[in-house]
Amino acid sequence: MSISANRGEHSEVLAFLRILHQGRVQVADKFGEPRPSWLKVSSIERPSDPAQKYLIRGDEVIVIGNTAEEIARLSRDSVGSIADAFFQQIKEGKGSSFVCPACDDAFRLLKLVGLKATAGAKSDLRIEVISPVFQDEVLLLDFSIKSEIGGLPTLLNAGATKFEYRVEGCSADEAIAVQEAIPRKNDKEYPGPMRLLPALVESESSLVFETVVDPVFEENLKMIDTAFPDMLAAVLAHAYQGGTLTLRDAIKLPALINELSETLKLRRATVARLIEYKIKELLRQSALGMNPGQPWNGQVEAHGGWIIVKDSGNIVCFHLVNDDDFRDYLLAVTKFETPSMTRHHAGYIYKQPGSKFAKLRLSLQVRLVN
Repeated sequence: MSISANRGEHSEVLAFLRILHQGRVQVADKFGEPRPSWLKVSSIERPSDPAQKYLIRGDEVIVIGNTAEEIARLSRDSVGSIADAFFQQIKEGKGSSFVCPACDDAFRLLKLVGLKATAGAKSDLRIEVISPVFQDEVLLLDFSIKSEIGGLPTLLNAGATKFEYRVEGCSADEAIAVQEAIPRKNDKEYPGPMRLLPALVESESSLVFETVVDPVFEENLKMIDTAFPDMLAAVLAHAYQGGTLTLRDAIKLPALINELSETLKLRRATVARLIEYKIKELLRQSALGMNPGQPWNGQVEAHGGWIIVKDSGNIVCFHLVNDDDFRDYLLAVTKFETPSMTRHHAGYIYKQPGSKFAKLRLSLQVRLVN
């Protein structure tokens, strides 16, 4: 039976095949580009078919079943040929989901079972590597996979990530009037925060952060720092006010630094270092398993790191040994993205019964960019 999947799901299988063929994974630098350093791989486990193990032995891949018997064997060159054909088929695929014959070949020849891990799985691949730190030690590491093929993925999805503000300096009706006066694009119901927030600033109104709407997400943010919900709310609002959605630029906005310096009673230089460090930590924890809507205990879920399928079809990884490069990379390649306002009920001003202030909710979503 042919397998229909989206580019991200196909890319997870492609990464698996590339590693089996190469027997190693190239490490990325802070720009996400390959550097002359590798993790040597001896076997792989897929959470989508946990009963099987894929051993790299010499020029062959040996598939071991749940009773420790060999159930398949294939040359690594054959795996490489399948991976090359698979990559071209992913690039040429049409629609949100499509069939790749090379994926079907991989499933048949390597006795693969599931396409992707279940929702409760902590990683996309579990890889046995030769330790890059301790001589002769073998490590079993969990990696998450992200793909750049056909569009860059989200790092932090909207949903539980709403921040609520009140509009001060004007009445609720006046705030609504500011919103109504802003031109819409494509006859949309609301102008969107990129137009709305600068208009509020121009009207001499101001936003005052009130709360993180979802208490679980708020607690997760407080695991990073008890003051972090306020800090992140300020970064998000100032990014829209300043029209600067790339995170590395948004955290440097002078108005943001001045506000947080006053709020936190810290020097501006200290605030600049602090907010960069905390935002990097949010990005890192989101990349390694923190789910906004689920209680988080501060532990890293993907203990190995990240594998990136490049648009060229090659793969690189960030291992937690090069953690500073990983943090720098995430800050350099992420931006705030405006999710659907009607679906997430955020991004527009509304009047709340019993309150003299107009309210605004901003929904946090972070995507990777080139």
